[in-house]
Amino acid sequence: MADPTTHHFNLDPKQVTIAALGLLDRQLTLGGIPARYSELNFTGGIGDTINVNRESRGIPVQASGISAPIQNPIKGDKNLLAAASDRPLPTVDRRAPNGFINETRFPVVLTTLAQNATTLSMEQVAFDLKQFGSQVLSKLTRGFAEYFDDTTAEFIKANVTRNGLTAAQKKAVGGDIAVTIPTSDGTAANMSQRALGIRTALVDARMAMNLALVPASERFLIAGPEVEAILLKDPEFVAVDYSGDTNALRRAIVGRIYGFDIVIHNSFGLEMYLFHKSALLIASVCPAIPMGAVTGSLQDINGIATRMLVDYDYGKKADTIGLDTMYGFATIKEDPAYSVRGTLIGEQFVRGLKVSITEQAPSGS
Repeated sequence: MADPTTHHFNLDPKQVTIAALGLLDRQLTLGGIPARYSELNFTGGIGDTINVNRESRGIPVQASGISAPIQNPIKGDKNLLAAASDRPLPTVDRRAPNGFINETRFPVVLTTLAQNATTLSMEQVAFDLKQFGSQVLSKLTRGFAEYFDDTTAEFIKANVTRNGLTAAQKKAVGGDIAVTIPTSDGTAANMSQRALGIRTALVDARMAMNLALVPASERFLIAGPEVEAILLKDPEFVAVDYSGDTNALRRAIVGRIYGFDIVIHNSFGLEMYLFHKSALLIASVCPAIPMGAVTGSLQDINGIATRMLVDYDYGKKADTIGLDTMYGFATIKEDPAYSVRGTLIGEQFVRGLKVSITEQAPSGS
């Protein structure tokens, strides 16, 4: 029998926070795409900058060759074979070059304090709430997921672009892409023309990603319902049904085209953003539990740091349960020495690009 001095939930703050982060991670769509970095017990505040390591692309390999082939010491004598002792010593140094794991650091500004809370009166706890997870915790995390996704969408629209490249750099790796498609008239030929324009732009985008040596796996195409409709009406596009998966990001992936997983979100209009998972990073941190809190917990699950606090309002005779985290976004730029086909790219963003789409009525219509 439960202790009569405690409510029937008997919550463990640590377990509740872990459960909340597990729910949050499965509810994220756009927010589940970027790479993640997190810290617990952060001592700074909003507006502060934290430094995150950027991995090096790889250690170069040097081809040193082999020693010269064995030559018969007696010219013209086919009965005498050369011996190993006749092989000349190598004339070049074949020692492997000493590479170095050259990780650099880039700054991420903590721009957002995301938080929500709910007040539970003593009557609600005693009579109304039977399942804390479904009635309380899932609602807190659902609000967090929606906020994460919305802020991720805003960051993508503002930062996934190659407009910072010079003309020479765009010639080497490609730049943003603009495509014009005919306005919709509902005919089969028109639907094919519209889809062809989109698919042609995607082929150009794929080439630009390949030229920049962006990894072929974990590439995403982010678009709005308008682009989704154009693709779904294309007879050459085959949608992939992920409806049996409970993961929100997986459910949002409506198909795959030219190596890109297509993710649809209502924050986007007639536009497309294509990037690799490593192109964006979300850094989240948690400050310490305040002295005045009744109880709380700091947890980090799958790179998301979240704090849960529980307090008590004596005036209302109610518990307050809340989640919060501080986070910021960053685009991942390349190392200063990064070059492609002899063109120095340097610290530029090339792991993604934007496709602008314009509708235009056919001439004479």
